Amino acid sequence: MPIPAITLSRRVHATALRAFVHSGVIALLALGVPKAAQAQAQASGCSDLSAQAPTPRIDYYTQIQPIWEIRCSNCHVNFGSSPSADLSLNEEDSWIQLVEIPSVQVPARQRVQPGQAVASYLFEKINCDLPEAGERMPRGRMPIPLAEQALIRDWIQQGAREFTPPLLFGDGFEPAAGVGRPAR
Repeated sequence: MPIPAITLSRRVHATALRAFVHSGVIALLALGVPKAAQAQAQASGCSDLSAQAPTPRIDYYTQIQPIWEIRCSNCHVNFGSSPSADLSLNEEDSWIQLVEIPSVQVPARQRVQPGQAVASYLFEKINCDLPEAGERMPRGRMPIPLAEQALIRDWIQQGAREFTPPLLFGDGFEPAAGVGRPAR
């Protein structure tokens, strides 16, 4: 299926922005900014998700996007006005504005850092009562249920993919021990 021109254009812009941000971070490191100055504040009051079993092969558009639509659409929408924190979680904008994009509140941190939920500012904002900056999301409402937080965590840990790869080529394809191996 061909990629619509507007989506392709957004991806090109997002890729260019990511390259610019990464070069800026590298420049800061090259200038010898002390590690203490680069260290981030410690969040506190984070929900314990250890009892939530990991969910394999999360699909962004059928499992994560509905969470944004139900829990975040009051403030993070782009329908004629500027969304809160310049983050639109409309279906056509959300993935592009989340993955490897610096947060507005803490520009040194990415909203979503693929493979690293704990380092992702978005995850901290939905998982911790006192994130590095601002307050827990959704603001003024009940926290996102633990099962949904765990889905977001697992999606980030799995690489924050926009599209789930076919099983044959995806991370989950591991034959059971001793199955499918020729006898010797």
